[in-house]
Amino acid sequence: MNQHRIVSKTPLFNEKGGIKDPGYCTNNLYKYNRKDIKANPFRIKEWDFYQFSNERYTVQMTVADISMGSGANFAIFDRTNGNKVEAMRISLLTLGRTGLSSKASDPNILKISKKNFEFRICTSKKKRCFSLDAKGSHGEKICVRLEAEIPKGLESLTMAVPFSDDYHFYLNEKINSMPVKGFVEAGDIRTEFLPDRHFCILDWGRGVWPYKCCWYWGNGNHVTDSGDVFGFEIGWGFGDMSNASENMIFFNGKAHKIGEITLQKEDYMKPWHFTSDDGRFNFTMIPEYDNYSSSRVLGLIGNRCHQVFGKWYGTAVLDDGTKVEINNMTAFCEFSDNRW
Repeated sequence: MNQHRIVSKTPLFNEKGGIKDPGYCTNNLYKYNRKDIKANPFRIKEWDFYQFSNERYTVQMTVADISMGSGANFAIFDRTNGNKVEAMRISLLTLGRTGLSSKASDPNILKISKKNFEFRICTSKKKRCFSLDAKGSHGEKICVRLEAEIPKGLESLTMAVPFSDDYHFYLNEKINSMPVKGFVEAGDIRTEFLPDRHFCILDWGRGVWPYKCCWYWGNGNHVTDSGDVFGFEIGWGFGDMSNASENMIFFNGKAHKIGEITLQKEDYMKPWHFTSDDGRFNFTMIPEYDNYSSSRVLGLIGNRCHQVFGKWYGTAVLDDGTKVEINNMTAFCEFSDNRW
């Protein structure tokens, strides 16, 4: 397939409001401005989704503005037994006033202050700091103090893809391999994150897309036996990806582009087999936990998602032909069915 790489700063939109130059880059070179979007302003969606995993727990924190409203969400779940603590606060008719940045790497302070919910994300050139003091949905006391390092020269995957309609688009940056340290306390849970083996990923998205859409998304980070930091980002099914796949390998902070992924699976909790058309990504996931969620209202609006975590085994081939063997890597792949 064509892999069109963007190598210089590029306006995201053309005069009609569509994607000017669809493709990918290893650092975000697209110039995004919400004011340039020509679609219905109530259809614009923007979010920052962070995920942190250690040997037992996964933490997810999201700030999203979907124009009709915005939300800040926290969740921590135990992948061994499914125990979960959550907290969410919602505001209506925000129309982009939440304070999300126009570029994932821009220095920014994002604050959400509600009753029993004080959330702050501070982004600088070298790190992202997270603090949350809140009460959970069942009255649990929540305290989060996490810090993710942004290593010098860290590369990422940015995708800009169109849909069939000129006004629909998706701009997304996935940033892997950010070492994280700190702790989370939530109800009876207390867990720590150590930067020599635990990482933060960021899913930074901005877009306008059709009412119905489905996709697969997988991501993970891992420290190899030799001490190298390996990560991957895979995804398909969302928009027109004829100009580049959403698939990339990360090795010690450097990005290595790969082709289209084929998935073979019989059931969510049976082995998943992934292969790329260029032979550079060949993995099996042994599922351990399905973080299933559904917000579908009367079958008409909302999301249904099977986010399946498991152990990954396989090989990846870097740009120079080096083969990396991975064993016992904790990572996930999800299937998301959306109506919104």
